[in-house]
Amino acid sequence: MNEATDALHFSDAHARVREQLLGARTQVLCAVSGPCARPLFDLLLGCRRRGLALTVVVPGDAQDTAPGIAWERLAAAGAALHWLVPSAPLLETSVCVIDETVVLCGDLARLGPVPHPQTTGVLSQTNGVLAARCAQGLSDFILAYAQGPDAIEPGQGAGSARAATDTAGAVGLALHPPQPGAAAWQNELLLAHTLAMQADIAEMHRTLNAFDLEQDAHIGDLLRQCMDAKRLHLQRLHAQTGSDEVYAQAREAQERFDQYTQAQDAKPAPKTALDPEAQAQMKQLYRKLAMRLHPDRVEAQDKAEAQALFQHLQTSYENNDFSALQVLQQQVLQAAGFSAQGGVVGLSASPPSGQRVALQARLAQQQRERAAIVGSATWQTLSTQSNWAVWFAQQAHYLRAELERYERAMQAAPAAPAAVHAP
Repeated sequence: MNEATDALHFSDAHARVREQLLGARTQVLCAVSGPCARPLFDLLLGCRRRGLALTVVVPGDAQDTAPGIAWERLAAAGAALHWLVPSAPLLETSVCVIDETVVLCGDLARLGPVPHPQTTGVLSQTNGVLAARCAQGLSDFILAYAQGPDAIEPGQGAGSARAATDTAGAVGLALHPPQPGAAAWQNELLLAHTLAMQADIAEMHRTLNAFDLEQDAHIGDLLRQCMDAKRLHLQRLHAQTGSDEVYAQAREAQERFDQYTQAQDAKPAPKTALDPEAQAQMKQLYRKLAMRLHPDRVEAQDKAEAQALFQHLQTSYENNDFSALQVLQQQVLQAAGFSAQGGVVGLSASPPSGQRVALQARLAQQQRERAAIVGSATWQTLSTQSNWAVWFAQQAHYLRAELERYERAMQAAPAAPAAVHAP
């Protein structure tokens, strides 16, 4: 697959898709893979009302159950509406091709101002070659599996190859009999989406690591002192009272202190901070290497090597180690079994059709991983605190107050501490 300018959208997916469709000038080709929400329907209807050539492909089962959706309204407005026959293969992803240049794919059907909780986002790619492949792939799909734009209701009417051909001509498509590799464009979109998701997750981890390093620099010592004072205070309090409840609290405080100390001692030395230009170069290099090393792009015999290199790539990027990525690039180019243009020997432009299920499973796993990050306490802090220095100053003030409170409590009850250790 040729390199493309791409971006993956989540919270801003609705705004981005709306912007792209409002900016369309000549034609839009859209296929939805499942039940559709109202926002995408309204945007498509708006395209047709502005005079754009609009082709829409819809699964043959009931798709007009959402309030206000009646796909026949698009046909009445002059769009070419194609219902898929019940025996048609499932589309693996919704896709929208705009002006033969932009390709949108992903959770288009569930588009809304508030992202769906299980969204995998919407991937936007500006790539004329990819747009042409997707348009041709959908043309083949229409010819093979659609009932034609004259069908009034889903599940009724005979297919119309002539109508499909006329529609294709209206939007600049060149229909021909379906080829064995006609589904490759769907694999290509799935692969691009998984790569974009992986890059997005890696960027989130890199941000979390950067936040962690900043936190260590600003309040790391103060946090350790506070945790140490708390465990000592609870140990003394247990020695004084003999309370089982206090003992449990003291044991938990000891465990947390030990875990924090071990984690801090095991951390590698922080990398030198990169300026914005170097960060942009590192991100570009990461994406380029990820395209070459992704395990889903190699043959079975090369997967182990690709997996090891891909994991090294992930770790280096998440740790902000630009030099490690540059070294890895040289290793990839020089190693036997790799080529400067193609990557791993056996690498194909898109994965075999048999790997489509694996790509879907990987995408679902990535969605869960990303959702876990977004739901974490640290990410919630990051999403609400734009100025880290201010937040660290607030936390330092709170920790100093806590430290003084524990020190006063120990001075008031100076009993000999009873050792409480984690098992």
